[in-house]
Amino acid sequence: MESPNPSKSSPPSDEQVHRKRLGDLTLSLGSSQGSPGQLSSESEASSYNNRLRDTLQSNPSSAVLRPDLQEELTALRQQVERFILASQGSREGLWVAEICPDIPWYSPDCPVWYSPQFIAMLGYEESEFPGVMGSWEQRLHPDDRERVFEALTNHIEKRIPYHVESRLRTKSKGYRWFEATGEGTFDAEGRLLRGGGTIRDITERKLADDISRRNHALLDAVLEEMSDVVYVKDQDGRYLLVNPSGAEIMGKAITEVIGKTDQEIFGMHPHALFVEGDDQVMQSAGTQTFEVEVQEQHPVSRTFLVTKDSFGSLPDGQNGVLGFARDITFRKAAELIIQEREKRFRAIMENAYDLITETDSEGRFLYVSPNFKESLGYSPHDLLGTSVFAPVHPEDRGRVMEEFCQGMKIYGSGRSVYRYRHQNGEYRWFESTGRAFQTALGELRAVVISRDITQRKQWEDALEAIVKGNVIPGSPNFFEILVGELAKALQVPMVFLSERIEKNENKARTLAFWNQDHFEPSSEYDCLGGPCEQVFRGSSVDQPSGVQHLFPRSETIRTLAVEAYYGVPLLNAQNEVVGNLALLDTNPLVLSSQGHNLLKIFAARAGAELERKRAQEEVQSSQDRYRELYDQTPLIYFTVNSQGHILSVNQYGAQLLGYEVEELLGTSAFSVVYEEDRDLFQSGLEKGLRESTKGILPDFRKVRKDGTIIWVKETIQAIEKKSGPRVWLLSCEDITERKRTEEALILSEMQLRHTQKMEAIGTLAGGIAHDFNNILGAILGYSELAMAYATQDERLKSYLNEVVAAGNRARDLVKQILAFSRRSEKDKEAIDLRLVIGDVLKMVRASFPSSIEIRTSLDLESTVIYGDRTQMQQVIMNLCANAEYAMREEGGLLEIVLSHEGIPEEGMPGMGLCKAGSYLQLVIRDSGKGIPLDMVERVFEPFFTTKPAGEGTGLGLAVVHGIVHNHGGGIAVSSRPGEGTTFTVLLPRLDVIAPEKPEEVIAWPTGSGRVLFVDDEEMLTRWGTQFLSHLGYTVVASVNPYEVLDLFRADPSGFDVVVTDQTMPTMSGEALSRALLGIRADIPILLCTGFSHTMTPEKAKQLGIRAFLMKPVNGLSLALALRDILGKGSTPDSTRTA
Repeated sequence: MESPNPSKSSPPSDEQVHRKRLGDLTLSLGSSQGSPGQLSSESEASSYNNRLRDTLQSNPSSAVLRPDLQEELTALRQQVERFILASQGSREGLWVAEICPDIPWYSPDCPVWYSPQFIAMLGYEESEFPGVMGSWEQRLHPDDRERVFEALTNHIEKRIPYHVESRLRTKSKGYRWFEATGEGTFDAEGRLLRGGGTIRDITERKLADDISRRNHALLDAVLEEMSDVVYVKDQDGRYLLVNPSGAEIMGKAITEVIGKTDQEIFGMHPHALFVEGDDQVMQSAGTQTFEVEVQEQHPVSRTFLVTKDSFGSLPDGQNGVLGFARDITFRKAAELIIQEREKRFRAIMENAYDLITETDSEGRFLYVSPNFKESLGYSPHDLLGTSVFAPVHPEDRGRVMEEFCQGMKIYGSGRSVYRYRHQNGEYRWFESTGRAFQTALGELRAVVISRDITQRKQWEDALEAIVKGNVIPGSPNFFEILVGELAKALQVPMVFLSERIEKNENKARTLAFWNQDHFEPSSEYDCLGGPCEQVFRGSSVDQPSGVQHLFPRSETIRTLAVEAYYGVPLLNAQNEVVGNLALLDTNPLVLSSQGHNLLKIFAARAGAELERKRAQEEVQSSQDRYRELYDQTPLIYFTVNSQGHILSVNQYGAQLLGYEVEELLGTSAFSVVYEEDRDLFQSGLEKGLRESTKGILPDFRKVRKDGTIIWVKETIQAIEKKSGPRVWLLSCEDITERKRTEEALILSEMQLRHTQKMEAIGTLAGGIAHDFNNILGAILGYSELAMAYATQDERLKSYLNEVVAAGNRARDLVKQILAFSRRSEKDKEAIDLRLVIGDVLKMVRASFPSSIEIRTSLDLESTVIYGDRTQMQQVIMNLCANAEYAMREEGGLLEIVLSHEGIPEEGMPGMGLCKAGSYLQLVIRDSGKGIPLDMVERVFEPFFTTKPAGEGTGLGLAVVHGIVHNHGGGIAVSSRPGEGTTFTVLLPRLDVIAPEKPEEVIAWPTGSGRVLFVDDEEMLTRWGTQFLSHLGYTVVASVNPYEVLDLFRADPSGFDVVVTDQTMPTMSGEALSRALLGIRADIPILLCTGFSHTMTPEKAKQLGIRAFLMKPVNGLSLALALRDILGKGSTPDSTRTA
């Protein structure tokens, strides 16, 4: 608001002047040291009064104050003094905010005066609490700040009273609750001039309020969950409180009950549960307890136990009624049941045949049933409080007292038999059973039920006297003794005991029959038409006389002249009739009750023994069957204990292992386990001993007594016994044959795979051999031809000799390949293997180092086989070379042993498909490094070698394998690293002696004639032309079979002989020969081949081919073949041996 213009304002009135002076004086007081609210001591207050007086005296304007303003100033001073005193004694903190024009009220820098009590409430000193808004603001709890400033804003802007509760942080860093009030002073335009107010610490009140709220919440929760009815009324009967259970019974919601009376709720028919007893409680101010029966749905009613009390602690100071009601319907019903049960038990106890008593822990009578008078002559009333032990027989008293005390100690039950004195002094036998219990008050009691067994004891004594302890269950004459003693006891002439024959219900067999003075032999008889038939139906027969008239059809009754018959059935545990015990007399016989009882007792004993006898026979039969099954089952059964010792073994198992049963009992189960498999067996056994379930052990080997091995599959199963330690059953199945079959199958599969592999390699080898033969034919042919012309140059001849030697080695390599692939058609003959070995050893000894010793054992009479000498040399040389390589570094021993060996019909493991018969066995054994186990099975594979790269082709042993099998033999290897290697070769033996063939020296024969030469290899056609021309032949050569055919067709008689290759790309030698022979049937043909699937010497002969040569063809073989075909020729002076 703008200030009025001074030039236009009217001069102040006297009133305004005096008021201004009074204000200036007040401001002067306020600006002096200390303000009224900050005077915290009497000295400060006195100092303030003195300053007030001095100010009034020294202020010039004070002298001109009107008297009425002077009085107002005096009143102001009194008010200030009163304010000082009030602020010093108040528990509230005061604050006053002075609003500056340039500082907003909400600024932290806005000046605020805080009373010492305000500052002290927060634990600060005045110097620590600056007089600005920020001192208070920064101590507001963060959660309360927005709400507090909202209240301040509402007061300033909307004049809403400022009254708020908030938390302020104290110097100790904790928060306390404060209640704050305040009021602002505004100018005429509504601007805030100043504000002030108070704060009060309400922390304890807030805590009390929280506790009160929690208590009320807990009380509400309890009332909510209580099944009892709880309600509170004021003195006018209006409900102040009711819990859900009460509202549910009223059939109302709680909101429909509070504030209303019973009449307003229930109308003219108030609910007795809530109304009854209210007046008495209000009048007497005491507690009322009573039962109320509430009828809900006819005929159902509920009974409540109601307790009401008055109290005077209502908020308005009036009295009220507090009511509780508990549903005791089930308790009332239980009380009625207990009352009825007590009546029933009392009726039972007072009318029971047995004597019933109750005693305390000392054995004094507390209750005696009325029948004591009848049984023992004592009045129950006279016995109360007396000792129950006093009438007990002195010989039994100590034992009975001990049994009683023991039962009381353990709160148990017991049974005792003793003698008790009758009032007349006679002792009678009683059997008592009792049980101890504890009353609700903790007192020990005992209930004892006693029965008079005097008569029973007499019968038992009589029975004991009759049998005299001679009848022993299971004895062979048990039934005879029983029957004999019964006959003596009852003085009857005949007693017989029979059993029912199970297969025929109408037949019976006597077990014992006492007749006058002896036992009759056991026999079978027919029950039809006799008293026995009735007994077997389950009925006793008591016929003192006239038996023959009643049972005229019974032959037994008629034969024995029976007049009296008493028979009772023998029963088993299932209450089935299994036999008959009968008394017979030829005279009338009346049997006393005691006699009847004895007969029944004997019948019961006989029935039990008969059942035991049958059960024993069945058990014995079952055991025999089980033992037979156990012994003969084709399995090995062991039972072992936890240490693995054999407790039992079946007969089959012992025989399979070669032992007697007694030899194995008590020994360790490990004793029959193959040594290499014991760790495997032990791990499986230990696992089976730990677990209760059935376990299966891995397959392993057992050792028979003679040392032979069998394979078994074994299971282990724990057997729980009713008594004694647990045992385990080991069940073993002999799987030796299965293992052999599996091994044979695996071996056959390996052999099949090996054969397939050999065939695949053979196909490759045939192709390679064909090309090699053509190349070698040219090399050897030209070399031999060159040597024929190099007669004067020895150096050239030596060079050519080396070429021929190399060619021959290459030729041998091709032969090896073909031998390996079984494609080389070699001529076999009877050869002496011992001589072949000798020839090889001559070369071996020369090439082996001196560190290798060679030992042989070849002294046999017959060492002849049917085979190829060169291939046998190759086999022996290869095996010896491998042995030398294995011992090259450290030396060793090479053993070569030749022996006879026979193969049975079932064959020999590891020897493949060798047929049964007589064989030569060649063993070549070295002491070298051996072969790793994972490589042993692969040594015969083509291209597999254990030598470093560049030292082996991998064909050696594969070729050996092929040669041996091609000779109808077999080869096996055994080796372990560090233990050397042994090769065993089997070859079919001949019972003949073959002489050695001397080598022949043959020269090239010359010839004449016109030769038609065809080969798809041009180098071979050139060689053939030159070589045959050198021998004197005229040669026409071609690489094209069709061209040859045209030449021959043009002049069939112009050629003397045809030399052709078999394998050519456009036409085979066989097809060409057929065509040539078709043109001229007598034309001589010479066929050359390295290998052919379709051509053999026999087939060539059948086609009309005169000669058959194997490639590579050398000069000598070709010259000889032509000479033989043409039948002419001579040997020149310059010859060369082939």
